[in-house]
Amino acid sequence: MRRRMTIVALAMFATGAAPSDPMGVRHVEGKLANGASWAVDMPANWNGTALLFSHGFNAGPNNPARNRPHEGAAQLLARGYALVGSSFSKTGWAVEEAVPDQIATLDAFATDFGKPQRVIAYGESMGGLVTAALVERHPDRIDGAIPMCASVSGVIGMENQALDGAWVLKMLVDPAAPIKIVNIWRPSKPAPPIREEGPAVDALIGKAMATPQGRARLTLAATLAQLPDEPDDKGPPAGADDPDGRVAAYSRWFAMGVFFPRWELEHRAGGNASWNTRIDYSAQLAASGRRVMIEDAYRRAGLSLSDDLATLAASPRIAADPKAIAYLRANFVPSGRLNRPVLTMHTVGDGATMVTYEQAYATLVRKAGSASMLRQLYVAASGHCTFSAGETVAAIEALDHRIATERWQETALSPATLNQAATAISTGPARYVAFRPAAFLRPCGARPGSCQGEPRP
Repeated sequence: MRRRMTIVALAMFATGAAPSDPMGVRHVEGKLANGASWAVDMPANWNGTALLFSHGFNAGPNNPARNRPHEGAAQLLARGYALVGSSFSKTGWAVEEAVPDQIATLDAFATDFGKPQRVIAYGESMGGLVTAALVERHPDRIDGAIPMCASVSGVIGMENQALDGAWVLKMLVDPAAPIKIVNIWRPSKPAPPIREEGPAVDALIGKAMATPQGRARLTLAATLAQLPDEPDDKGPPAGADDPDGRVAAYSRWFAMGVFFPRWELEHRAGGNASWNTRIDYSAQLAASGRRVMIEDAYRRAGLSLSDDLATLAASPRIAADPKAIAYLRANFVPSGRLNRPVLTMHTVGDGATMVTYEQAYATLVRKAGSASMLRQLYVAASGHCTFSAGETVAAIEALDHRIATERWQETALSPATLNQAATAISTGPARYVAFRPAAFLRPCGARPGSCQGEPRP
């Protein structure tokens, strides 16, 4: 029997309940004592499983409760799943608040509806990282988890990788560009918009795209940031011989994948938590597996790759604040220690949270001795969190079966079986595919001092 968690100063009370809809779904809303709102959709044929949804980054100021994914809610309710979730008590990179708020929301659910037979945590984007934190920190409350399109590498590795792309582009295209890569936030100034550096970023990308030399350098920066080849459906398919189309796609996603949400993370951490001290960019390029592609881009532009790499090697580096690193490590870098099954899912062409984060997470889990608890799914689609209803529900049902039987059914996790299940669930696309992501270039663990070049406290 699970130990019931006591959340100090987070008492729950219901604020309203809508009457049952024609489908027999009861909608209930409430608030936690800290002001966070929560919502539950309870089907008449509840199967005993509560799906605890964690939403992605919300810049605010509006902060409604979110208890459902962007696709699949109707199908999940029809199957008898209860949909549960909260707003989180703060907006922005609210991982610190989200984890206790979600646990308190489960307490509110139990008060109104009774203790669920099992709880599956799932979430999108930042909410996927919240999900990873929930299953790692609260295995007594969570029976299984599905981080979706999530930064499961941990936020420090994510920001270091993004820093590489931003810094390389600036150093090679315009070192004097009026753009702050780090230390954007200052405690003495009023809170600026989330995209404070937006116009300067757009100008730098525009300058790169204006010349063949700039486009080659943008391709190098995107490679080091590990942007996908096909981040949207406007560009060429992954693997196509269309370098101009490829760099145009990189330019459309570079700001989102590399610069967002750096200001918010610095604001939260109280300083810069990313660095490139002691990073060898020649070695990073070699590890990317794309040196030949970059050499070809430089050859067509009439540039010397070795000269640009030498420029990077000689350029002043960016250091980090150890206190800011400690904050982001806590909010959140996974340890990889799992006591409950986790099933991740990611689109292969995600230009906001890179699919290579999955390789980093698998490595953390394997090193922690928990590989038997993890399985990973991939969807052959571009864009961020662009799963169909059928794909979402098929993954949830596969994990639910794993929890019920206490063993993975490997054939049920094959792309063919999942696509068949997704097609039966919804008329939308079914695109599960066998896929192996490239190695993540800037891995960073939960243990202090475990990251390459990490400053000492």
